[in-house]
Amino acid sequence: MHLVSERRDHRHFAAVFVTLTLALLALLAFASRAQAAELIYWNNYSETPQSISFANSDGSGGGALNLTGTTLDDPEGMAIDTVTNRLFVASSSGGPGAKGEILAVNLDGSGASVFTAPGALVDEPYGVVLDPATRMIYWANDGSGEGDGSIAWAKLDGSAGGLLNTAGATLVEPYKIGLDPVNGRVYWGNNPSGGDISISYANVNGTGGGNLSLSTAPENAWGFAVDPAAGRLYWTEGNLDRFAYTGLLGGNVSILDTTGAVVNSSYGFALDPTLNKIYWVNYGNNANRTNGIGFASLSGGNGGNITPPTAPFNGPQDLVVLKSPTGTGAPAITRNPKNRAALSCSTGSWGADYPGSFVYQAPRTFAYQWTKNGAAVAGATAATFTATTPGSYACTVTAANQSGSAAQTSGAVNVKASKVKLSTKKKAKADAGDLVTFKVKAVNQGDIQSKKAKVCVKLPKAAKADLKAPKCKTLAKLNGQAKKTVTLKIKVKPAADEGTDKLTFQVKGTAGKAAKSKIVVG
Repeated sequence: MHLVSERRDHRHFAAVFVTLTLALLALLAFASRAQAAELIYWNNYSETPQSISFANSDGSGGGALNLTGTTLDDPEGMAIDTVTNRLFVASSSGGPGAKGEILAVNLDGSGASVFTAPGALVDEPYGVVLDPATRMIYWANDGSGEGDGSIAWAKLDGSAGGLLNTAGATLVEPYKIGLDPVNGRVYWGNNPSGGDISISYANVNGTGGGNLSLSTAPENAWGFAVDPAAGRLYWTEGNLDRFAYTGLLGGNVSILDTTGAVVNSSYGFALDPTLNKIYWVNYGNNANRTNGIGFASLSGGNGGNITPPTAPFNGPQDLVVLKSPTGTGAPAITRNPKNRAALSCSTGSWGADYPGSFVYQAPRTFAYQWTKNGAAVAGATAATFTATTPGSYACTVTAANQSGSAAQTSGAVNVKASKVKLSTKKKAKADAGDLVTFKVKAVNQGDIQSKKAKVCVKLPKAAKADLKAPKCKTLAKLNGQAKKTVTLKIKVKPAADEGTDKLTFQVKGTAGKAAKSKIVVG
């Protein structure tokens, strides 16, 4: 039995009792932090069989994830991939020979599978993190039976894996792992038998690593999380029921003020940089739900606890948070330059995951709805839409993930009806019996395609004795802002009198502006 298991035997399980009034106030305080729907997940290490629970951020509702297709054995660390809608968990004693497995659990409740990748070693994994941007996953191998341990990596598509270069860093029975995706690092705690606890790191680009120089050595490090906003690395010192932090490059060690909250042997926690909050589950409560979930401000204090009423709860650890998407920039509409009535809607911008903080919020899917003059257009639910009638058009994009959804609406664009303007030469000279050619340019000054427009010649009554108008010429489909030239030939009758005859080129089949001209005979 390795050191981590021995430490588990000495965790305390004292129940913490508070008054009903204080519990209610804590519940309200925790719930008030949510700017959107949130789900929290944790694994139940002490339950038989072991399970993964989920609940709303106020602790209500929820249940257990479906693990069909796998067996969960001694879970030690979890992370969410919002791209594939899966939760990855280190099953430290699972698989053949109890060497451990990495499980991928579908958040939609459809079951789970074992994650593998060629070259990726799984040897008693303790802690797992992933970077949804680079599509990489990392875990710490305790490897107590085969040396001092290792840090493994794999591509999330399962195509390849290997071990990180940890040259320059201490690596002794690593327990839990943290991720700094901005600076490209993973952190872990070293747990040598009878030795001092230390924290080391490796660069994910394979260039080696090092050890953090800290003002105070950790009492232990039972979980890590990164606050990218403050540039801090946090870890839980579960035997002392507290959270410590330092800079991402080490330095002074401070203890977070969690006044108002019960901390009872926390293993794994999450940070929400946007809400300046830390939250955790109390492993030391065992099956006692009272004050099972804790929270506090990253600025210190303002802590509290809630009691999850229904979701499985027994030896909870490794809390992660999945928030519904948060809009950060409205979608924008662009026009097709070849057809201005053809509109495209972007997805807009949305809050990104905080994978190093174990808080996730990236959208999983996008849905679209186009509106005209503020009313929904039936069936217009794709990212592209071609207007057939004039009006003010906008698109609403609804982003969703397993936790919930949010919507953002674009600014409106005005789609103008087709309106064809004609132009041609102002005057032509001809003799009786001539054939006069006019090149007429048609420009659609609107946005909607003109489908049935044609150009015709209108002769005043006085001109009909001298001129013979041709048949109308079809413009066919003339897109908005497009132009086309048609040729019309007007016959001057052999018996035409000398003088000037007026004529008008006009549009039929759509709105338009006529062009006037004249023929001087003789």
